Amino acid sequence: MTAAVQHPKPRFWPIPRPLRWTGAIAAVLMLAVVLFLNLANWNALRPFIARQASAMSGRTIRLDGDLKVHPWSWTPYAEVGGLEIGNPRWADGGLMADIPKATIGIHLMSIFTGHWDLTRLELDHPKIWLFVDGAGRANWRTNPNNDQPTKLPLIERFLVDGGRLGFADMPRKLTIGGAIESHEVARASGGGSFHLVGNGAINARPFALTITGAPLLNVNAKKPYNFAADMRAGDTRLIADGVLPKPFDFGQVQAQLTVSGRNFADLYDISGLALPNTPPFKLSGDLSRQGHRYTFTKVHGTVGSSDLAGDFQVDRVDGRRKLAADLHSRSLQISDLGSLVGAPKPSVRTPAEQAAADTRKAQGRLLPDATLNLAKIRSTDAVVHYRADAVKGPGWLPLTKASLDLTLDHGVLSFAPLVFSLPQGDVDARVRIDARTDTPRDDVDIRVKNAKLQDFFKTSAAPPVEGTLEARAELHGTGDSVHKAASTASGTVALAVPNGEMRQLFAEALGIDATKALGLLIDKSQKETGVRCALADFRADNGVLTARNVVLDTDPVLAKGSGTIDLRDETLNLSLEGKPKQFRLIRIKAPITLTGQIRSPHVGIKAGRVPLQAAEAVGLAVVATPLAAIVPFLDPGLAKNADCAGLLSEAQQKGAPVKPSAAPPLNTPKPHT
Repeated sequence: MTAAVQHPKPRFWPIPRPLRWTGAIAAVLMLAVVLFLNLANWNALRPFIARQASAMSGRTIRLDGDLKVHPWSWTPYAEVGGLEIGNPRWADGGLMADIPKATIGIHLMSIFTGHWDLTRLELDHPKIWLFVDGAGRANWRTNPNNDQPTKLPLIERFLVDGGRLGFADMPRKLTIGGAIESHEVARASGGGSFHLVGNGAINARPFALTITGAPLLNVNAKKPYNFAADMRAGDTRLIADGVLPKPFDFGQVQAQLTVSGRNFADLYDISGLALPNTPPFKLSGDLSRQGHRYTFTKVHGTVGSSDLAGDFQVDRVDGRRKLAADLHSRSLQISDLGSLVGAPKPSVRTPAEQAAADTRKAQGRLLPDATLNLAKIRSTDAVVHYRADAVKGPGWLPLTKASLDLTLDHGVLSFAPLVFSLPQGDVDARVRIDARTDTPRDDVDIRVKNAKLQDFFKTSAAPPVEGTLEARAELHGTGDSVHKAASTASGTVALAVPNGEMRQLFAEALGIDATKALGLLIDKSQKETGVRCALADFRADNGVLTARNVVLDTDPVLAKGSGTIDLRDETLNLSLEGKPKQFRLIRIKAPITLTGQIRSPHVGIKAGRVPLQAAEAVGLAVVATPLAAIVPFLDPGLAKNADCAGLLSEAQQKGAPVKPSAAPPLNTPKPHT
């Protein structure tokens, strides 16, 4: 009997025949790739590579210099000369970049993780031209409608030698041109730092930028990257000490930021925000960026001689920048507000502003000529809330607090309201500037409510006049400056003092009773006389205010005024003529005049014949009739105040032709449609 033959079991599963062929083919292909990489004439492949790159990027790409590839490494790299990158097809030609020599390396394993981390990016004397066209399309984006923040791959070595950069933003009318370089700095003690340096001009003003950080070789995608930045753009400076939570993802930034400069408005070149004119400023706070949203919180600092604190937020909504701010001052210097309307302080004027100020002074004018930048106003939307706990100003202006609600919406700027508190009463202003057209339309409605005249004479031991003041100016004009708007203003300006007291010297002088007034002056008399009612009503037409009714009724004198105020050349031509209610022995028959420039008026006496004293009923009508028309315009409650209410009643009882108006008060100017 023959023993069975024992065959040993195989140590591995047998490889199926189809897989054997697949493995063999893969090995052959790999060998072919190896041979190709070693023996390929890369320069001969430049046209093919350029065509493929052009098709993938949607722009013309040329490789006119040598192409060298170093493939045998976990960090392969390539050197290319004569690299030209064209603009997108929608840009109608031109170059975006001209790079005589570029070296690009990559971490081979990062390809399989989808990160495409670069070991090096070296550019030798590159020339780069970037722009944003009128439709908001950027030439460096593959998709012109994609405005997401820039996110770059990790770069371990980023060198730029002798680079030139040009940038133009057509919607913002912004141009930047200059040199740019980056390099690593080694330290004797080990380690080093990364430096990116740029300098040139931004809208023809000097520009410089320095960014420093840790060596890029140590960058880790999972660890934040700390940096420091110092930027100067004209008179504006930004200093940041920050961190990128995700290196090279510029959509996320956190930093301690200090920004200073001559004028808030200059920040438009950097931020794209239409900000108001201000005196020199310096603010510090916490800056954060999350995508399109920037926040600047815990802000504190100074603007001119005023302190400022609060929070800012800038977002992009429907392609437009929108600013939201909630701001607060412990103390506001009223002179700092002059810059808002184009009147900077003398100590910080540019040569152009100084020349404009000299011209206004030579012409005797006060109203600023500084114009609104319509493109800026139309580019930004904003909602700003501001309040000041205390207001410091000249002694004759007794302001105590201030608050402001500002809205800027697609070219329409509104202050609704702008309120200044007085020791008693307040000033409430509503301003609307419609800048959607080339010639802005301006509406202003300013009310003075329940103000006390004596508060305006705090520097005087005995105020020359006391009483309640009610006033209102409702004006409509056109123009892109305060002076132009005033020069075209039409509307109504009115004020009234329903009751009060006046030093008798001033009342008698309106007479003008020479013996009585001279005697009071010699005796330094503080004797007061009653003011039954005072009012002034002007009609504005194309920049000229014409007095319709100017009346002052005191116990001894009834005075009436006339004349004009010309806002076009800022001149006065007013007169006030008094009629004594009692016989005076000696009386100069001449009205008091107020003439000359608004900023430096001249008070004089004009010789002329004075009419005889009117009958009592007619005298009452002189005051009561215009009062009846003005009361609804100023405040319906004014008619109830003594002694204007009594004056209306008394005039009617004595037969004066008075009919109180039933017209409702005018409203805040309606928006233009």
